Amino acid sequence: MRKINILYVIIPLLLSACGNWLDVKPSNEVDEEDLFNSGSGYRTALNGIYKDMSSSELWGRELTWGFADVLAQYYYKGNLGNNSIPYNRAVQYLYDDKNLEPLIQNIWSKGYNVIANCNNLIQNISLEDTVKFQEKRIERDMIHGEAIACRGFMHFELLRYFAPSLKEAGSDLYMPYFDKFPSLMESYLSVPDMIKKIEADLLKAREILATTDLLEGMVYLLRTDLRYEGGASSGNAPSDIFFNYRGFRMNYTAVTAALARLYFYADRLEEAADMATEVIDFVDENNNNVFTFTDKSNFSVNTKMYNDLIFALSQRKLTENFEKYDETEDSECHLGMDYDDWEEIAGEDAGDRRVSQDGGLVRVFYDEYYVLTRKYYNASEMNDVNKRIIPVIRLSEMYYIRGEYYASLGQYDQAVLELENVRGARGCTTGRISASDLEEFHDLILEDAKKEFWGEGQLFQFYKKYNVKPTSKANFVLPLPENESAL
Repeated sequence: MRKINILYVIIPLLLSACGNWLDVKPSNEVDEEDLFNSGSGYRTALNGIYKDMSSSELWGRELTWGFADVLAQYYYKGNLGNNSIPYNRAVQYLYDDKNLEPLIQNIWSKGYNVIANCNNLIQNISLEDTVKFQEKRIERDMIHGEAIACRGFMHFELLRYFAPSLKEAGSDLYMPYFDKFPSLMESYLSVPDMIKKIEADLLKAREILATTDLLEGMVYLLRTDLRYEGGASSGNAPSDIFFNYRGFRMNYTAVTAALARLYFYADRLEEAADMATEVIDFVDENNNNVFTFTDKSNFSVNTKMYNDLIFALSQRKLTENFEKYDETEDSECHLGMDYDDWEEIAGEDAGDRRVSQDGGLVRVFYDEYYVLTRKYYNASEMNDVNKRIIPVIRLSEMYYIRGEYYASLGQYDQAVLELENVRGARGCTTGRISASDLEEFHDLILEDAKKEFWGEGQLFQFYKKYNVKPTSKANFVLPLPENESAL
């Protein structure tokens, strides 16, 4: 039976998107005993988990606008540099190429180190008395629930890349699930068994977070202005800034959306639709929907459309890192879509702001004949929140998932209406699309997802779910690192 070794690393930090929550040691390492000696130390440990999830190896680049979108064939191959550039190898699915192997290794390694840090926090906090924490039980349980959620979600993301889809996987063993610390070796599991473990973690996290995020006064903190922009809390919510910026954390609704994604992946479509509906219909204490589609007239200044983001991460150098791959003359490769490809998808609906350069989300370089997404563009008119947000789960995905459920029942008119909710919000003319079978509906989803998720890494996963290859050479399963280690 195959086993895996894993290394635990603690990195102290401040979660930059959320202001100066804590003062922490300026050293490269924090002694574990010192870290968990106070409630503030647990905050630091949790912040470290989110910072690692926001790293370039994970959602800060490779699982969003970098490697994942290269695999989805967003970018013109001729702009991806020579054979020594990892993205040049990735666009051809040459996973065993020596220039690409380190990138894949780093995704695996960083992912499992996130999991190890989660496990150490979970093990320690489960034994703690609430008196250690400034806000007592609510703070302890919130940190505990979020850490469990991050552990499950990180396993799920690795599963989506390093194992086949459920239909293709069978009973073969693909990867391990780490749920205790320290644990140097764990047995590999099948995809169905991995799904069971992920589900158990997400359900447990959701149960815990329901006792914090759904309290009177706490739901208020899930509003867009507080969820991402901060601001003063009110009512019964704690005034401590640690409890603001819930959109950058695995809050109750984020875990619910993650379960919708998991059940969709597992073909448990009724359960997926139930979770998606809870997110779509989730209201604040004034009975207003918490998640609403960003006004399309604001796309030019709110390129991340963060009103409809359910869960996001943050990285202060995000736009700076993207600049290395945009139109800069000395860049080794450019992450730009071929002009003809853009012209084709933009021509599907003239009103679609997602692929429009006039008040929309793209920049067109006519001299170079390629097009860039504006989601990571460092434009002066954009606020700092928009510049550093990394989209992870958004409202449109919930509508796609619910549409899939209706389509599975043969209710294609209702399925299309779910998709029209997204299209209409993005400026498309509704009433132009229809589907009479599952394949046609999947084609509609893929056409829309290509515009919706540019720069967010989700299109590749929809191709994998529907077993639709973007090119004949497409390979949906990354190979495990040669040493099968997260060291």
